[in-house]
Amino acid sequence: MNDDLFIKRMPLVIKELIAREAAQNHRSVNQEAIALLEEALLHRVEAQSAHRRNALATLTSYAAQSAPSHGSPLAPSSSS
Repeated sequence: MNDDLFIKRMPLVIKELIAREAAQNHRSVNQEAIALLEEALLHRVEAQSAHRRNALATLTSYAAQSAPSHGSPLAPSSSS
């Protein structure tokens, strides 16, 4: 679904930079603004996902190392 979005009081320098990028990429200013927003949001989501994966790996590693001596509830169970 497409919807209209209007940005009020955009700093002139930002508008000029978007217009310059739009010309280089053969897009309208609107198309360039959308592309820039999509790219920024995708980067943010990927960064958050990477951070979560790193945190999970660190926590899993800690749990595995501390399980024998501390009986961490986070460590995988070793029922035989």
